[in-house]
Amino acid sequence: MRMKKVLILAAVAAIAATACNKTYEVNPTPGVPIGFGSWTEHLTKARVQGSNTFAADDNFNVYGYKLVGENKTTVFNGDVVSTTDGTNWTYTTPRYWDPNATSYTFFAVSPAGLLNSADAKTGAFTSNDITFAGDNNDILVADKTTVNKTDGSGNFNNFGTVHMVFNHVASLVDINVKKAPALHNATVKVTALALENVVTKGTMAVSADYNRATTASPAGTNGPVVSWTPGTTKGTYGPTNGVSSVTIPDGGQEITEDNTFPGSAEDYSPAGSTILINHLVVMPQTFDTGKNETASQKLTITYKISVENGGENTYTGSVWLADFDKIDDTDQADTKVASWEPGKHYVLYLTLNANAITFDASINDWATTTNGYHYLIQ
Repeated sequence: MRMKKVLILAAVAAIAATACNKTYEVNPTPGVPIGFGSWTEHLTKARVQGSNTFAADDNFNVYGYKLVGENKTTVFNGDVVSTTDGTNWTYTTPRYWDPNATSYTFFAVSPAGLLNSADAKTGAFTSNDITFAGDNNDILVADKTTVNKTDGSGNFNNFGTVHMVFNHVASLVDINVKKAPALHNATVKVTALALENVVTKGTMAVSADYNRATTASPAGTNGPVVSWTPGTTKGTYGPTNGVSSVTIPDGGQEITEDNTFPGSAEDYSPAGSTILINHLVVMPQTFDTGKNETASQKLTITYKISVENGGENTYTGSVWLADFDKIDDTDQADTKVASWEPGKHYVLYLTLNANAITFDASINDWATTTNGYHYLIQ
């Protein structure tokens, strides 16, 4: 009898040991990972004056959460997504679509490393101090993007790819120079050009829980609401390669207040003009109207005009940025540019003469689809 009890106890112990060592997989097949890839359009963004090409080392911070019932759970919290070839985007720890979630929401900022604080559950962002040194790449903030399980017929693995649209949140500036008709037969050379007293450092903030369908950005397009707080640091911008003696060609279309050229959003340089500053990324800011030599933003240009005896006369002029008129000021209301706003492309036109400089500006939306990024979450 004692032997049977011992055997029974030994058998029970063996069963208990087996039960303790058994591991049951809750989700043996994790399903489709949340990945990143490139949009079908060519990936381009404004970068380093005059170049609009894609760089393999571009990256962004991604934030986001999933909704399970009424509970938000952070899924991405500033993870860096990067590429080595412009096509394949990777991050360190894969995340998988949760079949128990009803939706996912994503936010992102490019390039990575800009933010001082971020809330992955609201998309409220505050940046570190950002310095615009004259060779900055573009700064982009993605629309809030929500993916619902119903979009994939009840299964996240079914809806394939979802793209995030990134918006330009800095400003873009070009400067074009042309000759007045009176100088048609004269040789005109620009020897110096500079944007002076420009605020070059500040911080960016993105509002929480913006909704693309109902919220308009300062740039006038739907997307994240971005505000900039300028610092006190000011600096000077010039052409990337400097200006020593750039000859301005003859001919070209006249710049007049009732002329809204260029008609194409892709062509900001009228015939006969020369682009001296091309795709300069700057911090949005309001122009100082005090016309103070050391405080107010201005554009200074020096140029030479040939004379009959073979000599040259030198002219230097300064234009306050707050005085630039919009070229589509058809009602003669003397509408001023006043500021550089987020997501806007400003083209400043100077027409040189022997005794005056005519200055105008056009303002265009900085088109996301041609100069911005599209990323895919799949």
